[in-house]
Amino acid sequence: MAVLSGMGGALLVAGCSQSGIGATGIGAFAGVGPVPYQHASAFMPVGFSESLIGQDRYRIEVKGPLGSPRERMEKIALTRAAEIGKDAKHKYFKVEGVQVSNSCKSYVTGGKPGSMGAGKTKVSAHTILTADVTFAPAPADPSFVETRGAFERYRAELDQDQTSSPPVDPSTAQCG
Repeated sequence: MAVLSGMGGALLVAGCSQSGIGATGIGAFAGVGPVPYQHASAFMPVGFSESLIGQDRYRIEVKGPLGSPRERMEKIALTRAAEIGKDAKHKYFKVEGVQVSNSCKSYVTGGKPGSMGAGKTKVSAHTILTADVTFAPAPADPSFVETRGAFERYRAELDQDQTSSPPVDPSTAQCG
């Protein structure tokens, strides 16, 4: 914690993170805790994102540390589908076309030439689950789930599941 002051006032700055992002880009999420139910971003790539791919159709992507348990990632995709349906007042949804892959990217660290850590090659590695979701006013087949109550039920299951990702060395990962 640090206190920055000046111009007659003080600003208290407290460091807060979910273990942060390490040099590999996957941070302490690798093997420390479960993949979180949160929006992914450029600063925190672990989590979910979604895109509209058609009328009442979404693609949900869940990104976790390399080796993340598929079951947890599927629960996150189901929970996000139910939340989208709840917010948009869709009555039913169906998740299909689930695919899992690994992604590894190499990058070179920056900094002043000759400074410690500058010019070193690092690897960022993730497991990615992609699922397509269809929403409907009535169930077209038995695989559709009623949206009402599904988000709360799936979210409770996620909160109970604390399955962590096993530690995986990105430099030895099978990526594709």
